[in-house]
Amino acid sequence: MILTIISSFLFFIALLCLGTTLVIHCRGFYHLLAEPLQIISESGLAKEVVLRNYDHLIEYCSPFYRGVLSFPDFPSSSSALSHFAETKTLFSCLSLAVPLCCLAGGFLLAIKTWWNHKITGLFILGHKALQTHQTSGQGEQNNLSRTLPAEFSRALRFTAWLCILVPFVCLLLFLTNFHKVFYGMHHILFDNNNWIFDAATDPVITILPERYFLCCGIGIILFLLLAAAALSRLRSYLFRPDRSGVKQKNVFSVHS
Repeated sequence: MILTIISSFLFFIALLCLGTTLVIHCRGFYHLLAEPLQIISESGLAKEVVLRNYDHLIEYCSPFYRGVLSFPDFPSSSSALSHFAETKTLFSCLSLAVPLCCLAGGFLLAIKTWWNHKITGLFILGHKALQTHQTSGQGEQNNLSRTLPAEFSRALRFTAWLCILVPFVCLLLFLTNFHKVFYGMHHILFDNNNWIFDAATDPVITILPERYFLCCGIGIILFLLLAAAALSRLRSYLFRPDRSGVKQKNVFSVHS
């Protein structure tokens, strides 16, 4: 059960990193909200200028971008450039964490399934000494190939619950005091105060208001809730009835 929970947590981290990367890097999301959130009117800049500089920032934060950051229309202080460099590294780590967490979670499930069947095989051999080693080995392989999807489905169930519970807690925190959450997150992710900008030296901060990041947080929450629904559908597919009309879940339950 411990390995299943760890695997589920790894799958959840992968989904969280994926959702964060997709929402933040979706330029259309910012373009859609720039006017309703009054970002353009409060910045005092033309819409084309705001969107052009934001798009350049997002392009720079991509892990595939090579080069230094230079805004088309904004000056930047050394501390701001240092912060955006750290942000770029953070997004690169998030992108890398998605496949690594998925592979690590799948590996743990495979190890757990193999170990459970190893113990089960020894128990069977002790009580059925007349069976040949070849027959026992074939039976273990068959059971292993049938039980691994069940272990994977259990992990998906826990992951789906995490995709519901964690966003629910985050949403409560956002609605209670997002400003405190926003500042706390920066203190956790960065070990300096370079993220505190002065609009006089770094006017880019005028097009990155806190309320936009609140919308990003809500977007990530919606992504996780959709992921929970998708995982539930995937579990239903893995546990669909077989040809005999008996659900696979009943077959796997003896190995739980």
